[in-house]
Amino acid sequence: MRFWTPDALRAFAPAMVGWWLAVAACLRLEQLHGDARAQALLPTLQGGVVVLLILTLGAIVAACVLLWRSRRGDAPAPC
Repeated sequence: MRFWTPDALRAFAPAMVGWWLAVAACLRLEQLHGDARAQALLPTLQGGVVVLLILTLGAIVAACVLLWRSRRGDAPAPC
């Protein structure tokens, strides 16, 4: 049984991109902690990380639902 079908890869690609962007933003936050002038950016970056993680979670849930529906055969008919 193959777990990583092309459909699964396409479905989870946005979640992976969002995850890596969130990781990059967290690393940037760590770099800015020592800079006194960059402290003004911290709330903006922290909010961005939270938004990215929420969008990533949404992409994961959407991918799971799409894959579940396609496996059940309930996929909506194309227009």
